Amino acid sequence: MKNTILLLITLFGLYSCSSDDYLVDGGLADPNVNMSTYDFLKSNKQLDTLALLIDKADMVEVVNAKSTTLFAPNNLSIKNYVIAILSQKRKLDPTATFTINDITEPELKVMLGGYIFDQTLDRSKLVKQGKVYVARNGEERLLSLEPVEEYTGQLDNFPEYVYYTFKVGADWDATDDIVDDKKTVVRTSNLVSTNGIIHVLQGNHIFSNYIPIP
Repeated sequence: MKNTILLLITLFGLYSCSSDDYLVDGGLADPNVNMSTYDFLKSNKQLDTLALLIDKADMVEVVNAKSTTLFAPNNLSIKNYVIAILSQKRKLDPTATFTINDITEPELKVMLGGYIFDQTLDRSKLVKQGKVYVARNGEERLLSLEPVEEYTGQLDNFPEYVYYTFKVGADWDATDDIVDDKKTVVRTSNLVSTNGIIHVLQGNHIFSNYIPIP
């Protein structure tokens, strides 16, 4: 009951969040958060809904396991998911309701498992052309570190961003020619917890890689 109340409060709070500009990749003087992955999520006001979902799914020990990498969807990403699902439901029933409390524990385990990798995947392990890794839930994700043509004339080298890509269809699109696959930039990469690595996804990502039906 306590967790349910907290989830409802958090859901209300995240609707007031409309931007993830607080996260900008690169330039961190000290990437160490000096706490476990779960405790960091729980202590961050833009990631605490994810912590609640992890708790509800009974996956705290999973994300806190040694040498674990988490690509973290923030509160806005979870809000995007709730809005998308509710929109679909209200096409059939204008009075339909949906909150994160309606996601079952087994469903959450699968959803969250797509963001967890049982190995250390910091920026030094990622490559420009991308490499396919198997997430905790058995699904494939393409992870890459790609230069972006920004700040031309101001920097000797282009900044490099981490990307998390979800496959749509039978085959992967080329990294530099995405057609159907869903590619999300990491807004803050290489946060180092006491047990692993955290990469925070951009807020326009939709939790669980859900694709809204037109």
